[in-house]
Amino acid sequence: MKIIAEAAFNHNGDLNYLKELGLKAKISGTDYFTVQVMNVDAFCVKDYLRYQLYKDTEFNEDQWIDLFDYYKDIDLPIIPCVLEEKSFQLCINYGFKLLKIHATDITNHPFLNLISESPNIKVILETQCATLLETELAIEILGKHKIEALFSGYSNYPTEVEDLNLNTIDYFKDKFNLNVGYADHSLDTNSVPLMILAKGCKYIEKHITISRNNRNYDWQVSLYPEEFSKMVNNVKHYAKSLGSFSKHPSKNEKNFRSVMYKKHIDGFDTLKRSDKGHFLIEKIIDSFSSETTIVALIARLKSKRLKNKVLLNFSKNELIVDLYDRISNNSPFKVVLATSFLKEDDLLANLFEKNSFPVFRGDDISIIDRMLRLAFNEKAGSIFRVTGDNPFTDPYLMNEMSKMLNKHKLDYVRVNNVPFGVSAELFSTKYLWKLYLKLESTKYSEYLSWYVLNDKDVKMGSIDIVTDKKTNINLSVDYDKDFQDCKKLLLKIDKNFSEITLNDILKNISVLKEINLDSEIKLPFGKTISIHKYVELFKNKKSVENKSIILR
Repeated sequence: MKIIAEAAFNHNGDLNYLKELGLKAKISGTDYFTVQVMNVDAFCVKDYLRYQLYKDTEFNEDQWIDLFDYYKDIDLPIIPCVLEEKSFQLCINYGFKLLKIHATDITNHPFLNLISESPNIKVILETQCATLLETELAIEILGKHKIEALFSGYSNYPTEVEDLNLNTIDYFKDKFNLNVGYADHSLDTNSVPLMILAKGCKYIEKHITISRNNRNYDWQVSLYPEEFSKMVNNVKHYAKSLGSFSKHPSKNEKNFRSVMYKKHIDGFDTLKRSDKGHFLIEKIIDSFSSETTIVALIARLKSKRLKNKVLLNFSKNELIVDLYDRISNNSPFKVVLATSFLKEDDLLANLFEKNSFPVFRGDDISIIDRMLRLAFNEKAGSIFRVTGDNPFTDPYLMNEMSKMLNKHKLDYVRVNNVPFGVSAELFSTKYLWKLYLKLESTKYSEYLSWYVLNDKDVKMGSIDIVTDKKTNINLSVDYDKDFQDCKKLLLKIDKNFSEITLNDILKNISVLKEINLDSEIKLPFGKTISIHKYVELFKNKKSVENKSIILR
């Protein structure tokens, strides 16, 4: 959870005070600092009750720019709260990409329309005092893609416990499927912030002041820097207790598995605690036939870069159906769509069910959980991972991989020196379970290859393609350009899609441009690596068994 320190009107029109307050907020450990940017004459009429109060605390544009420059110099991230069109334009021109919309503007539809039409801008939308209808209309105007977080809170200063209504946080998450935040106007620095943390908020906002003695404007609800710092440390300390949004044993828990879990021991009908024997899951996996190999066709409809990409028409059918037919018609393996149980993937699952193709629906995040459950369902000794957006996945190579894995009792087999998106990955179910237990979190299990690469104990087999044709080509569909490239290659080969071989691909692939090997690809925990380095790491990783296939 990110922490936002709000200045509100605690500056009393003193620019130097506001600079010092920002510095104090930074020292206190805040993640962001928010200031209310107002052109008073654009904000309210002159006979408004508080007009003169606002006028007395107003900064001009040069002063705001001076302030923003100062915050930039001290490396303090700012979220301006823009209170009318002129201030919005000032902040946009300065270069801000994340702004806050005060609840005063949640019904200001012309202003919301202006923001919605401004490119590359995201907003925090406050909803204090708003009805559900007003909130829904504001979200519809802005568009969910514009909203970084939807904020709840209560505007009475300071907020009494009975008025906090923290369950609105859950309501917002369930109803709108947006990040949520809470503007906490209580003086509590312990219990309430921790409850907000436990509710799964992405942001909490608290007022900060240098002194409450002046008794001006927002003094009642503002924390001293020392109080703010205490809250920040408390929240960041207990944030560790939340762990990950999954069910997977922690590193420390894994040490207790061998002590806690009962084992299967020969000669006993029931499991017993013992220093010897096998855990039940391992015993079950050992019973799976090495002759049974399943293909997990991993696909979901969550892509934002190319919507419903696996449902785009490719050869004769949808891309993923063409891929299913390609593998099914050219290999002995049962191919199963492995998608999620979420409603958003119903369209994909229904397509396969309509065609009487096998479907398995499992966890939406953990690919390794999906694969293991599928392997268990099919009692498969090994399982292929085929990504549903790789239409040119090669069945011949899959056959060779299966032979190698079974003959040499390997854990994992991959293919080197082929275009990206042509080779599947093959795991023994026994190894996949071992790898599963080694993972710190299953959240990043889409990067299974990376975990294999870093496993010093894996018994890996490699098939190396020897060819003079270029292979640094991407045939995996992520963007529309990738899809068009794959279609271009398909037309160039001019052959029944299911019958296209790796040789056909390599002979015609010169119609496509090579990728930039210095480009970065994602890794677990937000890290990246260049494609060149990634490929070289796998080439240099020691294999237990190697085989070369020469293609001219």
